[in-house]
Amino acid sequence: MRLRWLLLTALLLLLLVPAGALSCARLVGPAGGTWVRLVAFTPLATVLYGAAALLLVLARWRARGGGKGVAKAGLVVCLLGVAVHGWLASAPYRGSDRAEADGGRDLRVMTANLEVGKGDAARVVEAAVAHGVDVLVLVEVTPEALGRLDADGLATAYPHRAGAALSGAKGTLVVSTRRLTGVHRLATRFGTWAMDVQARGGVVHLVAVHARPPVGDAGDWEADQGVVRHAAVAATGPTVLVGDFNATLDHQPLRELTARGYTDATVEARSGWQPTWPSAGEVRLLGVPVPSLLPIDHVLTSDHLHARSTTSLTIGGTDHRALVAIVAR
Repeated sequence: MRLRWLLLTALLLLLLVPAGALSCARLVGPAGGTWVRLVAFTPLATVLYGAAALLLVLARWRARGGGKGVAKAGLVVCLLGVAVHGWLASAPYRGSDRAEADGGRDLRVMTANLEVGKGDAARVVEAAVAHGVDVLVLVEVTPEALGRLDADGLATAYPHRAGAALSGAKGTLVVSTRRLTGVHRLATRFGTWAMDVQARGGVVHLVAVHARPPVGDAGDWEADQGVVRHAAVAATGPTVLVGDFNATLDHQPLRELTARGYTDATVEARSGWQPTWPSAGEVRLLGVPVPSLLPIDHVLTSDHLHARSTTSLTIGGTDHRALVAIVAR
């Protein structure tokens, strides 16, 4: 009997210790790279609390005396955890309360991280053309990758371009069917560019984002997020932020952007769970393919715009899924 309760206690600790750490990381936001990385997995807490709640229901049924009260108290905590984290994770299903745009002046945008130029160039061009994309943001695009893209028809389909193809992960290029003006680079460690798109119905300000990942103490990540936030807050008129943020909607920088009037396109369009990293099968852990887990590539729109739909796409050769959004004014 004692062994049974010891095993139950060990299982509960295995579930509740990481669940509690996820809650602390998301709700309190301690400083440090470990906590920043932990926040990315916030939705997992719903599953952990739910599994612990089932064990505690069983424990309360089998317990005697004071054990029933302990199990009941633990069950209340777990159900509260399920409710809080379930609500946070349900945003892409609940949508936003922003009013829909009146007209049909759509702008179709797409972001694709090519993983230092290894992504399938032909697939990128094919997907962009097939979805009628107006503006394509290419992240981690190298000169060699750009050569392949142009050979596969990118230059013909998208005659306007801004940004730069660079070696390693620093290249960010924006190509468009519409004229790009006011182009300037922002001071992130990777390539982030701001510009105006001469879209149907007027100018749309666009920021093509590539922020550093939260490695080490996450200092570079925080600095890049600050640059993007400053550019977003300073922008006037219809604005769209597109690219690889290396952050989820649970991270404080993106929560600040949503608090300042920006809305994630997958949330507004009620697109459901659309993780973009890693692309399923492209990353392996101990030889086992890792499924798509984290939505770190985003399209964020100002309150002048409305996202009608989003779609995530597999691009061979890269560890990111591409994201397409239809945005209306």
